[in-house]
Amino acid sequence: MNTTEAWNALQDYYDIQNPTEDEEFRYTESLRYLIGETKDPKYMHELAWYYCTRKRFDLERKYMEMAAEYGYLPAMEELGYMWYYGQHGEKDYDKAFYYFTKGAEGDGTAGSLWCRFKLADMYRFGCAVEQDEQKYRRMIEEAYEEVKHPRLLSDPFPEICLRLAGIRIGQGHQEEAAILLKKAKRFMAERLSKDDFWGNIEVMGRIVRLLYEITEFDKEHADFYDLFYLTGKPGKYHMKRNGKKTVLEVREEDGGTAILCDGTWYRSFEDFCQKALVGKIKVTGIYDEFYDVEAAV
Repeated sequence: MNTTEAWNALQDYYDIQNPTEDEEFRYTESLRYLIGETKDPKYMHELAWYYCTRKRFDLERKYMEMAAEYGYLPAMEELGYMWYYGQHGEKDYDKAFYYFTKGAEGDGTAGSLWCRFKLADMYRFGCAVEQDEQKYRRMIEEAYEEVKHPRLLSDPFPEICLRLAGIRIGQGHQEEAAILLKKAKRFMAERLSKDDFWGNIEVMGRIVRLLYEITEFDKEHADFYDLFYLTGKPGKYHMKRNGKKTVLEVREEDGGTAILCDGTWYRSFEDFCQKALVGKIKVTGIYDEFYDVEAAV
């Protein structure tokens, strides 16, 4: 194998929908060859993600750490999250702090901003460092100045707006906080239409619920994502699309609540957003087609 053959093998693999074991073997061997020949961390990172999708977390970490050693920002960001949340069963705040710190020193791109606001969280909650609320606030203020005119849906704009809104509420500036939350909500709705990742759904729920803690719920202009707020208590809730009404019934179940819609149960509205389909389309992909969102009388 040479570099050209290895690169061509990667391109061939990208065009295969259901690769065979032999095709996957050729793909991984090509990546290993390119790693050995070029020392390019993007190939290390790609191989790490391959092993992540195959739940080979030992190999995922090996190649992710290898890419991080070469200063590859996406790898440092992902290792920070891996250790912060204990994604593979083990939390290690010291390692998370190390990788978030290295990533935050990056080039000011989205990756370094993701690292920076999580590093700020660590100062806020005293994870691996002494708790420092003032430093947390300063870091979030600085991060917002860099992300307040987002260019990509992957920019951590709603995550940083959510944190800054919390700071503004603590300062008694509810109106400014509400503006930040509304901006975050619109942005996250667009991101969710393209990427229904569970973390995005969870953040949207936090945004909406905090918004209606500090502002009055506007029944006349309620939208799909306002159901995060409405479905917080038992009852029936309606929404329409193309003139057809959909009913969500929230019931108390086992000390909590669950949602029944079209004969299917969901653990929460977060669960509904991740799993519910209209035909073969995710509800988050057509969120803006729903209207007349309201509680049943």
